[in-house]
Amino acid sequence: MIKVNNLKKSYRLEILKGVTFKLDSKKIYCLLGRNGAGKTTLMKILSGILTFDSGEIIVKDKQKLDELVYYVSEKPTFLEYLSGFDNLDFIQKIHKLNLSNNDLKKFVENMGIQSFMNELVINYSHGMKHQLALAAAFLKKPKILFLDEPLVSLDPINIAFFRDKIVRYAREGNTVLISTHMIPIAHKLADEILLLKDGQIHQFANNFNEKDLENYILQII
Repeated sequence: MIKVNNLKKSYRLEILKGVTFKLDSKKIYCLLGRNGAGKTTLMKILSGILTFDSGEIIVKDKQKLDELVYYVSEKPTFLEYLSGFDNLDFIQKIHKLNLSNNDLKKFVENMGIQSFMNELVINYSHGMKHQLALAAAFLKKPKILFLDEPLVSLDPINIAFFRDKIVRYAREGNTVLISTHMIPIAHKLADEILLLKDGQIHQFANNFNEKDLENYILQII
């Protein structure tokens, strides 16, 4: 669905040095790399938030990338003096999803977040904000979903819950790219790994057991 060719980006130093890879539908990709490798920069470029210096991003059937993508930041932001429910209602109205109040309540229950939806977001923990951010992404139903460290602040039960949601979402015909530092998460979720090192992407299938995947990544990184 997306092909990236020779993508370059510099600040004072060159961060991305001719990145090339492809993303297909019905697949989950995990983006790994050391701190400062450029993972968030790459995801923001793909999301249309940042520009790039050279290269190309090709989308199947010449569709507009910004109409297909939804990006969830590592530090999601909301209207903090509204409740979680009102934030979701605001989001669905912006995107003209035309959901009734009952539709939205059913969605919230399906996401398992009803226990704190009436609280003001300013009182949320990091984990609650990440759950709300993931719910907002699934509410929008983008064809391409970019998640920057989406599970890092969740407890084990919610990690398992949203991990299953992400897998089902991809299998429904969507593309998911997840940036993470957690090799166990990558092992359980990814069909393919994108390893960012020295401004280049190493793309490979996730056909390892967890220990072998860790060893392989540590050899490259």
